[in-house]
Amino acid sequence: MTTTIDIEKNTSNVSSSASTHIIDVDGNVPFVPASLTISNIQYEITIKEKPKGEKASIFKKQPNVQRALLSNVTAKANPGRVLAIMGPSGSGKTTLLDLLADRKARNVGKIQGDVLLNDLSVKEYGSIRKRLVGYVTQEDDFIETLTVLETLTFAAKMRLPRSMSNKDKLARVESVMQELNLTHIKDTKVGGTVIRGISGGEKRRVTIGIELLSSPSVLLLDEPTSGLSATDALNVANAIKGLARKGRTVILTVHQPRSDIYELFDDLLLLSKGKVVYFGKAHSAAGYFESLGHECPVGWNVADYFLDLITLHQDDSDNEGPSDSQVDFAKNYADYVATNPDAYLVQLSKQHENSSEKVERDALLSQFKNAYTTEYAATTLTQTLLLTQRSLTNLLRHPTIFQSAVVIHIIFALVVGSLFSGLKDRPEMGETSFNKSIALFFITSFLATMTFAAMPQFIIERSLFLRERAAGMYRTSSYFMAKTIVETLSYTILSVVFVVITYYLIGLHGSLIYYFVTVAVFVNVALSLIAAIGAGAENSEIGMNILSLVNTMAMLFSGFIVSRTDIPRGWIWAFWASYYQWTFQGMLVNEFSDGSTRGTATLVYFGVYDLEWLTKWRVVLILLGYYILFRILGLLLLLGKKA
Repeated sequence: MTTTIDIEKNTSNVSSSASTHIIDVDGNVPFVPASLTISNIQYEITIKEKPKGEKASIFKKQPNVQRALLSNVTAKANPGRVLAIMGPSGSGKTTLLDLLADRKARNVGKIQGDVLLNDLSVKEYGSIRKRLVGYVTQEDDFIETLTVLETLTFAAKMRLPRSMSNKDKLARVESVMQELNLTHIKDTKVGGTVIRGISGGEKRRVTIGIELLSSPSVLLLDEPTSGLSATDALNVANAIKGLARKGRTVILTVHQPRSDIYELFDDLLLLSKGKVVYFGKAHSAAGYFESLGHECPVGWNVADYFLDLITLHQDDSDNEGPSDSQVDFAKNYADYVATNPDAYLVQLSKQHENSSEKVERDALLSQFKNAYTTEYAATTLTQTLLLTQRSLTNLLRHPTIFQSAVVIHIIFALVVGSLFSGLKDRPEMGETSFNKSIALFFITSFLATMTFAAMPQFIIERSLFLRERAAGMYRTSSYFMAKTIVETLSYTILSVVFVVITYYLIGLHGSLIYYFVTVAVFVNVALSLIAAIGAGAENSEIGMNILSLVNTMAMLFSGFIVSRTDIPRGWIWAFWASYYQWTFQGMLVNEFSDGSTRGTATLVYFGVYDLEWLTKWRVVLILLGYYILFRILGLLLLLGKKA
């Protein structure tokens, strides 16, 4: 038995005439109504495969084989409709969405087929593609200290055209907040792990709002209801449906939606192991599977039934390939499309826009091209200023980043200063001033260790950076420059607090200015090292392990635990490479190069006295070299980091 799947004419609330401006008085940015066609997408990756019947061995090279994650996937999404992509885990849902969004970080395999926007390859749209196709990721990454209004305003200034005034951009923000029902919480902080903020559903709508600001023609959403409560999930789904009703093309992945959410879907694409087992209207899917002898039991959620049915046959497949029943689902669908002229896909392929729609679309598209004449909407300077402002706001508001750091530095400065202020030099150390030497080394170690707290925060911010960069918000260089400015400024202030307290309590006699400069540069060197490791590490745990190893080595070869003259010849390279030793020796020279017997003895003991070329200001220059080196390394690693 064959079930006929009819097709409805799509309707949308798109304005009948193109505005001459990119934004109107109500803050609405016109969009180009666009269909998105997935045309015979085949995606394969190369993997290592163990020969069957053999045990794995690290000494035997495993052959490369091609594995198809998507196999000849064809579908079409039209304006005014919501297309849901469903399937069991591993069916290729997210892979397909990444391909549609051009997320090259994950798409490392061989791609065949094409993605069309209004029957034109997306590659033809060039730099405006990211304005026409918005991608809402599953993760809601935000600066938790910013309000909803501040978050959206930042995105608007980054993403909307340079020709738009700030007034118009703010009007667009207000329009989006009204559209997504966010106005009542606009002055509430987004919140996160430390600061309590808005609910999960509201965060998801803010994420959608960021993409909506630039008024994309197509909106892609990866698991938009995942991890939300039933109420929040339904609210988000209703908001998505509302966007489609206004003429946008909406495509989303969803795993196992509730029945009330499933009812909001217009079209459905079911995948199993990268193959299409159904594409058509969502409400016709049950009839299609019934025609194949799989009737959904009364009272069941059809979405649950489809996934249970597909998963059952998918799990039945063995290592040599899919079972017969599994192959039948993909084959039956292919046969249905090939033999049934009323099939939904066949009917969609026959649709053509009329001449008036084409004129309107071309006019709007021309506006977008004129508005977005460069790869990035904002200039590099504007990007840097906005990012610096956002980072400073977060720094001043966040209770555990800067405020607590100031308190900790004050407390430890008082502890260290009082601890070493009353110590007397040990008689067995001869004429050396060992107590102050210990104090200087302890200060160096403490300040470097205190910067470790920046690693987890750096990894968190990196996740947000990767998402925003992938969306085309700003350049990597702008982000890194802004981060460098804020971090250097904040840790320099912390150094001032620590230096002023410890200098007078310990009773140091060297130049206070030099003491401050050395400490400030050293702390920023340590922070730059963290920035470099954090840029390359996969997560904060790996980053902390690498940092601990590097820091321990630098501390071990600082010249305090073992002086330079006593370090074995084979390890002397580690001494000269240690940024600790430059700081420690610089502070020794600053404190003990007064010509006194005790000062000279101290410099001799630590192997500094005979280094005539080692002036204290040369040490600062060398530390500045480390600072620049680590910063450049961090920038290069971020440039190579993929979302």
